Amino acid sequence: MRKLIALQQLKSGDEPFIKFPSGSTALSTYKNPKLYAYLWPTLFPYGVGMMENDDIHSDSSVGFRHIDMRTHTSYLLQSKPNCRFQTHLSFIFVIGNILQRRQTSFNAKLAVKRSWFPHVEVLLQKITKNTIDEYTLKLKENPFTRAVTEGEKAASQLMKYINYVDEHIPGSMSEVQNMREEMFSLVHTNNLPHVFLTLNPSDTNNPIAQVFAGRNINLDQFFHNLKPQTDNLERSACIAQNPVAGAQFFNFSVRNLLDILLGTKRQNRKGVFGEVAVY
Repeated sequence: MRKLIALQQLKSGDEPFIKFPSGSTALSTYKNPKLYAYLWPTLFPYGVGMMENDDIHSDSSVGFRHIDMRTHTSYLLQSKPNCRFQTHLSFIFVIGNILQRRQTSFNAKLAVKRSWFPHVEVLLQKITKNTIDEYTLKLKENPFTRAVTEGEKAASQLMKYINYVDEHIPGSMSEVQNMREEMFSLVHTNNLPHVFLTLNPSDTNNPIAQVFAGRNINLDQFFHNLKPQTDNLERSACIAQNPVAGAQFFNFSVRNLLDILLGTKRQNRKGVFGEVAVY
């Protein structure tokens, strides 16, 4: 339906539109602030305010300082009042993909078991940079190619001993393993947990989530003019168009549950279930 509406506006000629040509050469996403202006001209209409814009440096005359991309993006996603970054259809996903790719590249490591060190050392001495480059090109052309030279055979055998480890990357197997080890450590030191709780706050039926999404709701008089089942579609559409508001509401609900209901932020750490040791 969205495509049909766009074609209808394009053919009608009543509203102006922007044409995006495509090319065969990919643009770099690293230290290229103009790329974000190319991608989202409606978000950066004047060509300023993009992430990683080092054209303006911090000095005594200009009160600007360097801000990393993650902090800048977090600020844009929380900017008010029009919430144009929050409700954009592609900004969150593209920037999230760029950040995850960088985090994967910067935090990834090659790990080898200690018992395999002697074998790996012997194989590394047989491999040169040219061997790796040539073998990489062969694998790109044919993933099922066989190693021919002694260096290629050493590189192929070396891949069996090396593991790719990604640290501090959300959703990665390394993060899952770290969480599992942390949970086992808590059980080992504090015994099994006494309370198992699953929190599932309903963002479409909560007025606080609607306020996060930008709706003008008076929470002090919310129940004065309550109309059940009259704006269900509006509430659902409001949250669906603003995923940042849904995430903020979930974080708000969880933090208040831990800090107030369970009393983790209280001085005596006592809540409705008594004193909380760990959570």
